[in-house]
Amino acid sequence: METFGDAFKALFDLFIEMFMAFLAVLPKVLKFLLWVISAVFILPCVFVAGNIYPAWVEWGEDF
Repeated sequence: METFGDAFKALFDLFIEMFMAFLAVLPKVLKFLLWVISAVFILPCVFVAGNIYPAWVEWGEDF
């Protein structure tokens, strides 16, 4: 029965170490995801402001 306890303790220690490694990387992953989410919204706005809006203003000058 002692062997089962040793194996369980080794697996539990491994799990704890993996969890701590995950927690160390988590802030970097969250920052990256926030950059991606903001890029999804900001880049189309920049495209519209730089390309489509000036063409629309030029088209509507005569009205």
